[in-house]
Amino acid sequence: MLIRVLSEQLASRIAAGEVIERPASVVKELVENSLDAGSTRIEVQVVRGGSQSITIVDNGQGIPPSEMATAFERFATSKIDEASDLIAIETLGFRGEALPSIASVAHVEAISRHEGESAGSRYVVDFGKAGKVETAGAPRGTRIEVTGLFKNVPARLKFLGSAGRELSRIHTLMASLALVYPDVSFNLTADGRENLRTVGSGDLRDAVAGVYGQKIADQMLPLEPDNSAAFSVDGMVSSPSLNRSNRTYITLAVNGRWIQSRRLAYAIEQAYHGFLPDKRFPVAIARIHTPLDDVDANVHPTKAEVRFLREDLVYSVVQRAIRGVLSTSAPVHGLGAGRAAGSIGLLRSPVRPSGGGAVSSPVSPNRAPASGFSQWPVELTDEDWPRDGSARQSSLLGTPARHDPDERSDGATPRETLPVLRVIGQVHETYIVAEGPDGVYLVDQHAAHERITYERVKARFDENVTESQPLLEPVAIDLAPGLLTVVQEHLDELHRVGWGVEEFGSGSLIIRSVPAPLAVRASGDGAGQLLIRVLDELSEGGTGESWRDRLIASVACHSSIRAGQTLSITECRDLIRQLEKASHPNTCPHGRPTVVQLDVNDLEREFKRR
Repeated sequence: MLIRVLSEQLASRIAAGEVIERPASVVKELVENSLDAGSTRIEVQVVRGGSQSITIVDNGQGIPPSEMATAFERFATSKIDEASDLIAIETLGFRGEALPSIASVAHVEAISRHEGESAGSRYVVDFGKAGKVETAGAPRGTRIEVTGLFKNVPARLKFLGSAGRELSRIHTLMASLALVYPDVSFNLTADGRENLRTVGSGDLRDAVAGVYGQKIADQMLPLEPDNSAAFSVDGMVSSPSLNRSNRTYITLAVNGRWIQSRRLAYAIEQAYHGFLPDKRFPVAIARIHTPLDDVDANVHPTKAEVRFLREDLVYSVVQRAIRGVLSTSAPVHGLGAGRAAGSIGLLRSPVRPSGGGAVSSPVSPNRAPASGFSQWPVELTDEDWPRDGSARQSSLLGTPARHDPDERSDGATPRETLPVLRVIGQVHETYIVAEGPDGVYLVDQHAAHERITYERVKARFDENVTESQPLLEPVAIDLAPGLLTVVQEHLDELHRVGWGVEEFGSGSLIIRSVPAPLAVRASGDGAGQLLIRVLDELSEGGTGESWRDRLIASVACHSSIRAGQTLSITECRDLIRQLEKASHPNTCPHGRPTVVQLDVNDLEREFKRR
């Protein structure tokens, strides 16, 4: 093919791909324009996740009629001039690409009235084809409606997610901007239903309440900025009693620009080191302030990432500020509580093929806190379990207790599962010690019970049998941005596994019943805390069978015996017998080993018998 210059229309559609990836990109660019225009109220309405229509209404300064058509031309902007060095940028947008990029892949109608005009103007661009500027009645501000996004680019349209998933991205974006700008009132409506609303009072705690709910807002600790310093950070961070299973609750902003930064997120995680258990993350809003010429916002097409001139300094400012608040407001656990445990002199060897249960890697238990380590209130503790010996047998293992020490399972143990084991006792209230034909076996009681419960719940799920326990009183919970969409997309699976939930207003759920295995642990308000933890764990992608398996695994995990829980010999024996009957007894549903073998030959070598 000959080398030739592409047409302006095709070049615009290609360039649009750098800025407009999905409906959330459209919302981001238009809402940032509204913020730059000094808006104090921004309303977003979407239909079918934004693929059908997106409408942004603000009360900003508006666009003069004489500039309306120019605003939709490529590289047209009011935010920089020829003298700008593209470093000290004060506004959120400055490239002049957003409006023309959107208009090249959608039908766009803009109605705006500038603060100095008596009448507004209307302008339509249909997939890159510009119309005429017309006079129109309008309040002060701008209204932009985008319909048929990517209709002229089918290749990009087919790569969009479901309407629910696209809405979840928009919801997360709007929530993040609401946290960065608490003085602006944000409203998000999807398919006629309100999904998010903040009051715009200027109080960050009110914004947190609008996004995450009042209960979370009450547990947040304020970060006070040092107004005399060139580099400072303000915002709010959660008390260690409030933590989540992923990083999606960390919101970062630099000079008013919402950004994504692995390094700064890691700085926040490191500030919590020693305050949170492993793989638990805080809720945090960190609004960083730096000199404008210390930040380059021109390194990413959508301005989602920035480059710092003195990144290490910014890192230390964030970490030091959060660490200082935690040190004065949160307890510190005892020395050594987080040390990695190790063994000396004992070799872990695989089980021989005849024994079946081969696990060569050491167990990494879900340990209960060591003495002197206060477990955070948001976590469900082992005290939720009954502790009256034989009376709790059915609660712990789901089956009647066996009191005959010599009793074995009714059928022969399959060769591909565990060998028959004789229980000796319990170590550190975490591992069951048993004797087998080839040595000594250590069984992680939590992982073992998790495997047993998982297979039982999955079997009932596959049989389409729902086992649930109604709550004495329904529990209402507030959901974080995006979690309501997860519930809506997977409501049938949640009901089928035993969660009886229904929507209750905007961003809230009513819990009426819980899965039967969780009946003891998820009583009262614990049901709400537990469902939020389950949804957090499941929100990180996955669909279809993957999502269902992880849902069942989460029920099994949260209903299983915990490490640090004392078991009687009878309970240990019953747990081992049930594990022997499992289809896959060697690992828990998350892949951790349930059993570690200490081979007889290794023991004899260690005691110098060989």
